[in-house]
Amino acid sequence: MKLKTELILIVLGLFFSSCCPFIKAEDLGNNFILSEYDSVDRSIIYSKEKCSGSGIEIVPMTILEYANDSKWIIAKSSRSRFKTEYQYWIVDKNFNIEIVHDNKSSIDSIKSHVYGPFDSTTFINKLYSQKINLVLKKI
Repeated sequence: MKLKTELILIVLGLFFSSCCPFIKAEDLGNNFILSEYDSVDRSIIYSKEKCSGSGIEIVPMTILEYANDSKWIIAKSSRSRFKTEYQYWIVDKNFNIEIVHDNKSSIDSIKSHVYGPFDSTTFINKLYSQKINLVLKKI
């Protein structure tokens, strides 16, 4: 019984000491994070705080497909849970900014590197014109 109790305490300790126990977060580079609350609610946020679950929403819920490299993030999102209307996004990660808490100009500066929402045709044309060689991958 003592061993079982110790094992439970160790597992709970590891769970609560982990970075993001309730939110799955994938670092996309340059403070961009794919934040997943459940299998449907996913968004891309900008946050200097790792595993906070909050930040400046860059691509709204819900992300269905995405890809990234050192310079770009591309994403496909759905306007509704029924996945009938899609929006496409391009994010230029190649910038540095000092965020001032609750400063509208900081938010505007970050969002100036976010392009979209686009329809699929415009999105493909933008990828081609910017020479972005990424392919969307389903989550």
